Amino acid sequence: MSASKIKETQRTNDISTQSLTKSHNDEDHSQVYHDSSLSLSWTMGMNSNVPLLNLSINGKTRYFYAASNVGIIGTGSGKAQTFLQGHVSTIVSTAVSHDKQWLVTAESTPEIYLIVWNTFTLKPVKYLTNIHDTGLIRVLISRDGKLISILTETPNQHIILWRWSNNDVNPIVLPIIPMSCERQSWFTMIEDRSYFCSIGIDSVIFYTPSKDSDRMKLEIHSDIQRKLGQKISQIIFCYMIPRKREAVIITSNGNK
Repeated sequence: MSASKIKETQRTNDISTQSLTKSHNDEDHSQVYHDSSLSLSWTMGMNSNVPLLNLSINGKTRYFYAASNVGIIGTGSGKAQTFLQGHVSTIVSTAVSHDKQWLVTAESTPEIYLIVWNTFTLKPVKYLTNIHDTGLIRVLISRDGKLISILTETPNQHIILWRWSNNDVNPIVLPIIPMSCERQSWFTMIEDRSYFCSIGIDSVIFYTPSKDSDRMKLEIHSDIQRKLGQKISQIIFCYMIPRKREAVIITSNGNK
């Protein structure tokens, strides 16, 4: 994947008139601010489908949430808001590293666009675009903050891995989920970053390293509840136990 050309992200109906260069290289990144008759001083509400993230460290309470296309860092007092602006469309997914320093925000339309932020300096440090034609479902960042993983939308649904801290230009694309399998709506990574798990309404897919190649193989389990004679409820969580061929699956009605 080659670095994309500079794209203007200003829109006349946006509160922010900030424009960003979209590139994979830090030195190509710049932020240009223009005088505007409108400036953002306070926001109300949040994107209901994007969970609040805990950014608290060293006894200092901080948290992150999204409101439309703006990221917001709040404090324990609730009297201050710091705005992370750079998205044109609504932020649909976010994730933060274990040390609370690296935050990734993602928009999905009209194209996938990711920004990696340093929450200590409150500045963007990396951008990723031109990933997939039909949007994303969820973005994750590894515990050490070095690997970003993305679950894309259908069709040609797959997981994309981006080692952003290594200045990798080309993300790694895992095998496409077969059309015979239902749409996957959630995924997670095991902490050693070698295994992934995604879930649909009544299916689970494990992504495991192949023993004879560098590729990942897909282990698909479909119609799990139907085969057990259970009433089908949405699978909402799956965890693959490290170093064991066992997994914990939880459905929306509490079945395990």
